[in-house]
Amino acid sequence: MFDESTIWVAGVICIDLALAVIAISGYRYFQSVTQGINTTHELSKKDNFAFGIAFAGGALALAQIIAAAVGGDPAESYLNEAINVSIYAVLGIVLLRVGAIVNDKMNFNHFSVGQEISKENITAGIIQAANYMALGIIVAAAINWIEVESYEGILSVVATFAAAQIVLLAVTRYRSRVYAKRHNGASWQDALQKGNPALAIRYLGHIVATAFGISAAAHLVSYSPTQPWLAAGVWLGCSVLTVIAISLLAVVARSIILMRIDTTQEVDDQQNIGVAFIEAQIFVSMAFVLDPLLLIIDTSL
Repeated sequence: MFDESTIWVAGVICIDLALAVIAISGYRYFQSVTQGINTTHELSKKDNFAFGIAFAGGALALAQIIAAAVGGDPAESYLNEAINVSIYAVLGIVLLRVGAIVNDKMNFNHFSVGQEISKENITAGIIQAANYMALGIIVAAAINWIEVESYEGILSVVATFAAAQIVLLAVTRYRSRVYAKRHNGASWQDALQKGNPALAIRYLGHIVATAFGISAAAHLVSYSPTQPWLAAGVWLGCSVLTVIAISLLAVVARSIILMRIDTTQEVDDQQNIGVAFIEAQIFVSMAFVLDPLLLIIDTSL
């Protein structure tokens, strides 16, 4: 009943599960060291909901990355399996931290997301969680995309991560311009800083849908171990097209689903989180629909 192959697979599963628990548990302490904060104080003494939301988004993103790392065929030995998973777990933690810095310094350059989280701004917590979740989806897609377990594979993940930052920045800037157009030049980032969770929830839907669009674009690009940066660039170009397609589909669906509802007034002015969740769901749903369609194209080529 339990042959050598079954025992081998069981051993690999135990190793992967143990490393996943260690990595996700260690993520909390990594945040404490790199950000100079006491997570226990933030969560239980200060009751900082914003920090809890952001942390949950980061932990979920790390779980997505580890899930991608443990997927596929196991390594030829327990030691190699442990090394491979550990490398990608550490890489995932580092990239999430880098992504948080980019989000703070570039995407939201009118205020500090990190400082607002420390001030218990739930809107900022949602924004950071959205960024983490998007990065988790993208990094996991890059790990699934590569075909080698070596430093070339790590370079490909880093290249894809860097390219994806451009798309995420573009979507963030687009949301800012749409808000300014609807509100006579008013600042979207100022509205977020003042605390509008509905705006943040809508943004979460847009940015997560963008990440799923980037992930879906991988079906259209062949991995090149000899030219990882070029392959990442081609993936970036395809990602722009998929994100545009998702946005157009979402606009059509929103006009039908939320017919006779002024979403600008409800979300932007009245902070209606119910309508914001529906808008977020529409964008993410369109991304879900597009992914298998692109997979069909990939398998037919």
